[in-house]
Amino acid sequence: MCAVLTAWVSPLEAEEVAPPVSIAEARAQFARGVGGLVRVQGQVTFINHWMGLAFVQDATGGIGYDPRDGKAPRARPGDRVEVSGMLARRQGMTMILRDETSFGAPQITALPVEARKYLALPFDLDHATQMRIDGLLTRVSGVVRRVSVPDNVNAPMIVEISSPTGHAIARLPWREPQQELDRWMNSAVSVHSVLTCQASAPLLPQDADALLLVPGKAAWTVQADALNEVFIRPPATLSKEMLVSTRTTMANRLHISGVVTAARPRQWLCMRTAGGSVQVMTRQTDEFAPGDRLSIACWPESRRGMLVMLDGVCRLLGREPVPEPLLAEGPLTALTAMPMELVRARGMVRSHSLPGGLPRLTLLLDKGDSCLLQWGPFLKEAEVSLIAPGSVMDVTGILNPLPAESGNETGVTLAIQPRGAADLVLVRKPSWWTRGRMEKTIWSLVAIVFIAVAVALLSRWQIRRQRVQIRSIEARVIAEEERRRIAREFHDSLQQHLSSAALHLETLKGALNAAPEMLPRLIDDTTAMIRHSQREARQCIWGLRTDAPTHENLAAVLGEWLRMRGADAKETHLHFQHTGGTAALADEAPFQILRIAQEAVNNALAHSGAMNVTVGLESNREEVVLRVADDGGGFDPAETRNGRFGLNSQRERAQKIGAVFEIKSTPGHGTAVTLRVPARLSAHAHASK
Repeated sequence: MCAVLTAWVSPLEAEEVAPPVSIAEARAQFARGVGGLVRVQGQVTFINHWMGLAFVQDATGGIGYDPRDGKAPRARPGDRVEVSGMLARRQGMTMILRDETSFGAPQITALPVEARKYLALPFDLDHATQMRIDGLLTRVSGVVRRVSVPDNVNAPMIVEISSPTGHAIARLPWREPQQELDRWMNSAVSVHSVLTCQASAPLLPQDADALLLVPGKAAWTVQADALNEVFIRPPATLSKEMLVSTRTTMANRLHISGVVTAARPRQWLCMRTAGGSVQVMTRQTDEFAPGDRLSIACWPESRRGMLVMLDGVCRLLGREPVPEPLLAEGPLTALTAMPMELVRARGMVRSHSLPGGLPRLTLLLDKGDSCLLQWGPFLKEAEVSLIAPGSVMDVTGILNPLPAESGNETGVTLAIQPRGAADLVLVRKPSWWTRGRMEKTIWSLVAIVFIAVAVALLSRWQIRRQRVQIRSIEARVIAEEERRRIAREFHDSLQQHLSSAALHLETLKGALNAAPEMLPRLIDDTTAMIRHSQREARQCIWGLRTDAPTHENLAAVLGEWLRMRGADAKETHLHFQHTGGTAALADEAPFQILRIAQEAVNNALAHSGAMNVTVGLESNREEVVLRVADDGGGFDPAETRNGRFGLNSQRERAQKIGAVFEIKSTPGHGTAVTLRVPARLSAHAHASK
């Protein structure tokens, strides 16, 4: 048909129009981001003014444009035109429009019609989707699943078509009576249409693979009786080898028959046949229930080694009792040869969900197997949330192998899909001693142990602190006692001798004239008093300048004091003997041992009249033994009054450090003092006894 179209003059005429380019080059130019003016020539394959959409095709491809030009005569499918305009993207498709920002008809010029016609190319929907085909005249075969007739008489009818490779939405620009539409349902159809896989909503719904723009009735052929030749064949026995290479002819469709065990409307159903169970993918609008006996025309396919039937056209034959599930009495993996089979298994429910997340449940079987509970297809979250982890349940459902990547991630390779709440039967409630309570108990015990350890460490720290405080108090008491002793010694000895020396000097002054014969004796006495005062002062200064002895330097400090004291005792010889090593003593013990030795030596020098005084210090790992012996006049210990020779002071010092103090003396045979100090025994601990 030769139709002459009046060219509409647009602002584009003011610009210099580039030479015509192929549609493929124009689309490539737009894909590279080079927009601007373009001019293409080709044959109109689809046009609908109500939709504002038309397609033109040449030997390289097809492209859409806006045909709504009120001044020019309307083109028809098959006319040859030249389209000049701006490249733009609208509703996901590359189109030629009046400008880049809004819809509007570009410049459209009629061209002489060529004798050559562009043939419709056959495409599988999955291949077309992968190649993102847009604007090509295509031949598609499928089954009518749903028809929608809009209220607006100008709007096209919307027909959903399914095929084994996907499903498409076809837009038909005419109307049919309801009786004819009912005849179309679940019937085979062959369509010559413009195929686009790049359209977006609202032209192409999100769940559809492609959009079919049908130019007219001549391109739409319904074969209502084509599937009858499939259903009259005897039902086939299931086998993984029953795969077909092409899915475009009815002769390759397979006929199977069985009883439904589970069904999800417009998605899939599972049925048990004489040769085993199988899953059938179908977008049929009929709602099937377990127990329905169906006869199905479909195409077989292997998915993950499992036989699946595609694009099933189902016919209801009647109702039968719901098939009994197979019992998983042994390992669940033994049933993997029958995927999509209805099975029943007993096990303990375990939850792997984070708080606040969707429940993720597994069933731990008695044989040690685990399977995932796929509750999503049939159950609601509220129903699953009532299942307490740890419960023992009988679960009935469809056995479904999981993808390999899912098994590698979770370690579970099988799943059971319960068909409803009735498929979950509680056998035994979870034990009170759950894993959560066990964890809480363990953490409680850990907390108690931690608190006990903390209290013990704190108590030990407090005890050490108290010991330090006690030692500090004892040190202050010892220092105060030492100051009082030094003051007492200054008062009782040094001060008295100095006072006596001063008195003798006064007497010496008076005797210069009155009694000259007394001067030598008075001078000798005064000199002796002053020298004695010097010795006392030197001992006090030594005591103040010398550091407190320790168990490591006790022998050295005692030996040094004896050498200093022996220099003042001209008539008496002091001897010191030290045997053994060093013993570990309490902090105060070395000081008290030194003071007891000093008092014993001073008593011997002051009262015994001895010529020799021997001091012995013996140390071993268990005790330190101090012995002070002289060869003086001795005394009777039984007749000793309290305070004589400072014996009470020595016994008190020995008691403070937990030592044993002994004194042996016989008149005319000298005196021996023995002190036994146990190693590592604290003074205040012994005092508490």
